[in-house]
Parts: sequence; structure tokens; C-alpha cells
Amino acid sequence: MAINPDLLIAAPMLQDYIVDKVLGTPLAGGIVSLFVDTARQTYKNWYYQTGTPGAYTYIPLDNPLSLSSVGTIQDPNGNDVIPFYYPFEESDENTPEAYYITVYSVDSNGNPATLQFTRENFPFTPSNVSPTATSPTFRNYIINNTYWRNIGSLNATNVLNQIIAPSQHDGYTNGDIRFLKNVTGANDAIAFSLMTEQLDNDITPEFFLGFQCNGAQAGETQKCIQYPVSLHVKQLQNVTASLVIQAQNVAGNPNNYLDLYIYQFLGTGALSQPAPVLIKRIILNNDFQKFIVPFTFPDASTASLGAGGDDAYFIQVQYPLAVTCNINHTKPSIYLSDTVPDNDFDTYDQIGTVIDSPRTGDYRTSLNSFLPFGWVPANDGTIGNSSSSATSRANNDTWPLYNLIYTSVLDNWAPVSGGRTSPGNTTAAAYTDFTANKTITLTRNLGRVVAGLNPAFNTALVFTVAFGTSNTILNLTNPAGIILTTGTALQLTTTGGLPTGLSANTIYYVYNPTNSTTAIQLAANLINANAGSPLVTFSSNGSGTNSVVPALGIYMGESAHQMTLAELVAHTHTVPISLVPNILSSGGGHNDTNSSNTTTSSTGSSTPFNVLQPTTFGNVFFKL
Repeated sequence: MAINPDLLIAAPMLQDYIVDKVLGTPLAGGIVSLFVDTARQTYKNWYYQTGTPGAYTYIPLDNPLSLSSVGTIQDPNGNDVIPFYYPFEESDENTPEAYYITVYSVDSNGNPATLQFTRENFPFTPSNVSPTATSPTFRNYIINNTYWRNIGSLNATNVLNQIIAPSQHDGYTNGDIRFLKNVTGANDAIAFSLMTEQLDNDITPEFFLGFQCNGAQAGETQKCIQYPVSLHVKQLQNVTASLVIQAQNVAGNPNNYLDLYIYQFLGTGALSQPAPVLIKRIILNNDFQKFIVPFTFPDASTASLGAGGDDAYFIQVQYPLAVTCNINHTKPSIYLSDTVPDNDFDTYDQIGTVIDSPRTGDYRTSLNSFLPFGWVPANDGTIGNSSSSATSRANNDTWPLYNLIYTSVLDNWAPVSGGRTSPGNTTAAAYTDFTANKTITLTRNLGRVVAGLNPAFNTALVFTVAFGTSNTILNLTNPAGIILTTGTALQLTTTGGLPTGLSANTIYYVYNPTNSTTAIQLAANLINANAGSPLVTFSSNGSGTNSVVPALGIYMGESAHQMTLAELVAHTHTVPISLVPNILSSGGGHNDTNSSNTTTSSTGSSTPFNVLQPTTFGNVFFKL
């Protein structure tokens, strides 16, 4: 039976020679014999390599073999070679079979003389492992399970979906580590705290995640921490894995359990989404305990996936529903095997390579014009799916950026071909238009600079007005306590009618000298906002739900501007009356008027002048 060349083990040195154990000189003509270790009278083949790249063959060396005059191993043609060992039975490559090797010096007649050394069980291979056996992977697939760069603390009473620590995010919908629940009202709080208890059979992390519910809410069907595991479900379908978690119940609370789920998200736009699958309920005690729970990723072979390419697997650690509880956990981990390591550890630099990597919508600038994969040029063009007529990129991997622009930027600044689907500016409408092959225009960038906007202001804030009490103040519903500082650019949306005097699709600027989180005023431009006057007024209360939204993606300014008379600095000239006739006769250069209403000749040519700030040009890209 032919050997399997993939199982050969080469000598580790480029050139070996054997020396006399007494003299220390090359063992000229020494005899090397190789036997089966368990049957030391039975010779066992060793090999040398010959042939050309891509077509190498392996031929048995002499056995016994006589060394050269300088103690090297040679082939039958007298060429020095590297020996290859085959530590398995030649008739059964799954059965390990080690060598027993003897090396002798020779006498003057070339016969074996003095034993130089022996080698047994060479080269060593574990007796219980066959070459075709698989070894488990001890790589953890929950990134940042030790909560580096976490939120700190969160009052989660009115929170339904909140990132609490960064994790995998590229291409995901609901990436990162998130707190999720289906209804508000429960008095919930999250806090990341430093570990004080040493974990058994594990590396103790810096942080644990503490969750406390002091006031229950009926109607809860979900209240969990969700961890991303893998983008695209068909990669891990039917794979056996182990979920590991360290958890404890804070003493005295009777609801001492966690439900562990695997969630197979089929992607945005899927016809249906399967419910999370319960892996196991774990019962906690008053100390941190390590739980190892085997499971199998659900089958996805017949699943109908959404067109956005954002299908993914998640792990959900669910708290007791509609009851009070006080539970801590840390280091949730996924291993693709039924065995797990005792001490798993990632440095913060390793974690940082994932959590700090560019996110959808990030800018990248470079003098290099190479279009990096995973990015799209910020060339004022369009993006869309693979069947669209997009000019910047037509591919399904544009969905995350398409959705971000669609839901964050109004149509004025990021038009959709054929118009946006009503009600617009939602992920559902974005997906409808994306799958209808509509393109969306990238926010304008060419020849423009980027101005900052408070990233905490990332969603609509509902406002009401009380005309008659005030005709300038917008009262905000602002549970997160976001401060819209003076100069913040925003726009207004409505499901009914805005207060008279306010307009949709118009950019306003905040005037908020006290940094109030509940009341702001508006100005028509930055100059008025910074001065606090004049402010925009309204003359009715409006109807429907009215909101302020961030003015992401808007563009303004001009590279040349023709000044108007009103924009000239207000000025006068004092001229002695005795000089007026001379000035009038010579043309004084200004539109000054004497007491007889005689006007001097005009000066200036009304030529537009450049108002572009000092600028350098480079290549700019958006992260998909």
C-alpha cells in the first residue's frame, strides 16, 4: 500500500551530520538502522524526496544506511538528503507506528563496531490520536465577552434596544452587545462593575454585567442581553458547539435563573423570523459558577433569507420575565466543540482590533486612490442592490449603508430614485425601496468639508408647542436627556401639520443658552442662533406628532458670493461742507448724498469673491 505523503515528517535541519560520541569528529561510514519500535527486529522504511515542484515523489532510503565520509545521510547516488520519517503503519495510516533507531561506528572492515546511540519512539506522536482525527477549536466566537469599553451604567426602564458594549458589527443589523426587551415599564438597571470574586477554572475578567429589576412589568416576553456570534447563518448551521457562561444570583432574590437562547436571524426582509430557540435554563447560586452547555446551531438549509445579506446568529441571555431579579454574569463564550478550555483570555488589543474597526457610514480619507474593499467612494454618486443602476456600487453588500442613509438623512439631501416609499425614513421603507432596485444618493462630499453634530442626537425627538404661552419655545420629549446645544443643525418632521411658521425640509439652528434638555428655540441661520436673535416664531400649535431630527447629510455654503447692499458694513462719511462741491464734481466714489440730494458716482463692480475656506483635496470613502 502506498504511503500518504502528507503524513511524512522531515528532519528539522537543512543539513545534518552525525559525530563520533568519543572523538566528536564526523562518524565516517557509520551505520544507521531503523526498526519498528514495537518490533525491534523488523525494519521500517524512511524516505528521501526527489522530482520537481508539484510532482515530488518519496523513495525509500537504504536501511541499514552507511553514512558518508563526513557523517551525512546520502541517497543511493551519493547526494546529501534530508530524511523523511513515516510514523504510521504503511498499511494503515490511522495507526501510529514509531521508529527504533540505532547508530554504530564501523571497524576497518566496514562492520558495525561501537554503538553510538539509540532513539526510541521516534518521532513522537500521541498514541491516542490518529492523523485524520480532528482537534477541537478553543477559539471563542463572542467578541468582547469581558466588556471592554462598556456603557458603564444604564437606567433601562424605558429602553427597548440599546448597545451596552461594542462587539462584532461589520454587516450586522443589531450588532454589538445589546440590551433588548419588548415592553417598557419595568424598573430595570444595568451596571458594569469590577470583579472582586476570583473565578474557578477560568481567567477572571475585569468586569461583570449586573442586572437588577426592582419593579416588575406585566406583558414581558423578552428581556435579554444579546451577543452576536456569526454573520450569515448557513456557515454554522448544524454545527455542534458549547456555550459557556459565568453567572451568579445576588443573595436573597428568589428568581435565580437565566434562560439561554440561540437566535437565528434570517436577515432584514425575510418572509418570517424563527423564534429564539431555548438551549437551557441554568439555576444560579450565590457565587459565580461556570456553566458549560452543549447545543447545535439550527439548520438553515431551507430558510428563506432576506436580500440584505445581514442574516446572523446571536446568543441571548434572558432574565426572568415580569418579576424582580438581581443577577450578574460575565464571559459568555461560544466554542465550536464539545470541549472547552479552562483558561481563555484575550488582551484588550486583540479585542480592540474588532470593536474599534471602521463602522458603517465611517469616513476614510487618503491620498491613495485605491478603492478599499468594503468601502464605497464618496463621489456624490448612488448605491443600490446588484440589479439597480447605482453608479458608485451596485451590490447587495451596500444594504447596511443604504439603510443608514435612508433612515438618517431626509430625501432632500439623499434622494431615492423614483421617490421614497411612504412613510419613508424607516428600515421597512428602506428595504422596500432597496429590493425594488431603487438607488439612493450618497450624501454630498465632493469639494465639501464635514462639520460636527452631537452623535447622541441620533434619532427623532418629539416636540410640542404652547402657542399663546410662548411663540418660540419647542418643548421636547427627551428621555435620554440629550442636550441640543446652540448651533446644532436640525430639521422638522410631522405626521400631521407643523405649527404655522415652521416648515419641513428646512434647516434650523438651535438656540439653547441654558443647555436645557426639555426646551429649545430655533433660528434661521448660525449667526442668529449664536446671537439669540432674531428667533423663529410660530402662530399655532400644529397637529399630529411633530419631531426634530438631526440634519445629517445636509450641505450648505458657497464657494463664491455676490454681496448685497445689506451685507456691507453700515457706514457714513463726515465731509466738511466746504469740500462738498469739489467731491461732487470729481466723483467721490461712494453713494453719499449732500444736502441738495446730489449723489456721487458709483464705485465697485459687484464681482463675486471667493469665500471658500483653506482646503486640501484627497480621496474620501464611506464604509459599507
